[in-house]
Amino acid sequence: MPIKILEAPESPWGDYGDIAVQGMSAHLGRDSGGVLQLERSGTFVPPITFPGISDIVVTDEFKRRLESADFARLAFRAVAKVHIVRLDWRTWDPEADPADMPESGEPEDLILARPHDETLARAMGVLWDVVLPVDASVERVRRAQDGGNVEIVLRLASWTGADLFRAEGVGLIYASERAQSWLASEVAEWIAFRDCLIA
Repeated sequence: MPIKILEAPESPWGDYGDIAVQGMSAHLGRDSGGVLQLERSGTFVPPITFPGISDIVVTDEFKRRLESADFARLAFRAVAKVHIVRLDWRTWDPEADPADMPESGEPEDLILARPHDETLARAMGVLWDVVLPVDASVERVRRAQDGGNVEIVLRLASWTGADLFRAEGVGLIYASERAQSWLASEVAEWIAFRDCLIA
């Protein structure tokens, strides 16, 4: 496939791992100026994370690598690190439940039940929201044979060539073959691709 959907890899700890590794951007949303408000663990941050439905956050060092890749029409905006907590999920056993299971049992409380640590937030450096171009359109197709489920189909003719992009009206992140190859060579551990429907 020339285009695939870019997303976070599956976590061995399910939703707990998603929250610990990726962080959260949908809980608070964006502020009145459109700045992404990030809640996550530290100090370690993977080079690329997917903290919300269609958000990508990258470290300062990985931002520079993305810029050197010369992907067209990418922009970056610094995120607001509004709730950063000390939690080292890298010590967790991938074959067991998280070692830091919150009392409530709610995955979000891995972050929300811990106090914000401003010193830790500063030590993490600048984190960047990757602002992707909207570079294609989709159509929604209802499949009667699948119980009437609606499938999202990317209209290939509408794509104008951006390597990392969104499509109008959906929260998916799309990657060209060039972007897939580059990302797989740079950050394979932190990403996953899945096929998308193309017409």
